[in-house]
Amino acid sequence: MEPLYAKIEAAAREAGSGLVGFANLAPLKGIQAGDATTFEFPYAVTFAVEIPKEAALASLKKPSEEMRSAYKMCNKKLIAAGEKIAEILTAEGYKARFIHPAQRVVPEKLLGPISQKAIASLSGMGWIGKNGLLITEQFGARQRMGAVLTDMPVTRKVELINNKCGDCTACIDRCAMKVLKGPDFEHHPENRDLVIDWAKCGEYEVKLIGDGSKPEKACGRCISVCPFSKVEG
Repeated sequence: MEPLYAKIEAAAREAGSGLVGFANLAPLKGIQAGDATTFEFPYAVTFAVEIPKEAALASLKKPSEEMRSAYKMCNKKLIAAGEKIAEILTAEGYKARFIHPAQRVVPEKLLGPISQKAIASLSGMGWIGKNGLLITEQFGARQRMGAVLTDMPVTRKVELINNKCGDCTACIDRCAMKVLKGPDFEHHPENRDLVIDWAKCGEYEVKLIGDGSKPEKACGRCISVCPFSKVEG
């Protein structure tokens, strides 16, 4: 399988993904998801695109156009990577379902078909922090993720990364809408609502996107203030 894994990794990186991983999804059975049919796939390829530090810096104290632009840029790269990976997998005779990074099944709660962060954590890419985001050694919380669900077996040994947030509460203390709840968990929460008031967060996002009469903005403060993102100092 290694030659195929290498081909997938190369395609993802060529499309702009800085991180690539492979995950067995068995531990996600029963986790909250927007589309139950996603559980029909036993494995996934997960990949992430870095959010530029400049965009995170612009959103350190207030919502910014730079962060919204960064989201869109990352999504374009994730779509390119996802489509290419799905093409490679189907050509090899495997099933493949690309999960669009911006797809929402329940828009008002920012709920997608399946947790891309949980998938990434199962690949050993990083851990889910108190901000509800994937945190990696390379970029901290500064990445957006994509995933291709598949039946291609994942035979690589994966070492999960335990939560390293410790006593830090920077994201909780500095959240603009005070939506972070800060529960303790090792790898990923069984229920995302235990981590964030998603309805309140989603309402704020809609407000920042606006009606088109003004430039779109994004908050992203929980990304920017995370010490692992290395934006401050």
